[in-house]
Amino acid sequence: MNLSDLYWFIATFIIIYLFYFFYQIRKKEFNQNKIPVELMFLLKRYRLDMSKIKYSSIMQKIAIVSAFDIAFTATVALKINVNIYLQVLISVLILIPLILITYTFIGLYYKKRGLVINGNKKN
Repeated sequence: MNLSDLYWFIATFIIIYLFYFFYQIRKKEFNQNKIPVELMFLLKRYRLDMSKIKYSSIMQKIAIVSAFDIAFTATVALKINVNIYLQVLISVLILIPLILITYTFIGLYYKKRGLVINGNKKN
């Protein structure tokens, strides 16, 4: 990995984060009818209670994690010198487990703090 790869990672991270910021984080309140897919996954899987969690706080964490996931996958895909179809396939194979792992960290973070539906920390 050289310095240009690091620049690519940082630039991709910033672009993706800004996208999330302008389209998701700026919303001040939780709207039950317009839940982002990422948040829906966390709510269903970890039974998070949105009345106990500040919407902008959880969306900030989702934006950082998603930007990291996409930037990391894009950087790895560019390092692989094969045809474009194989790069896309490898990217998908990297991205899906990476998303599941990083979103697990977010879910466990909120679950450990007892911000789940019944309030019990040992769900």
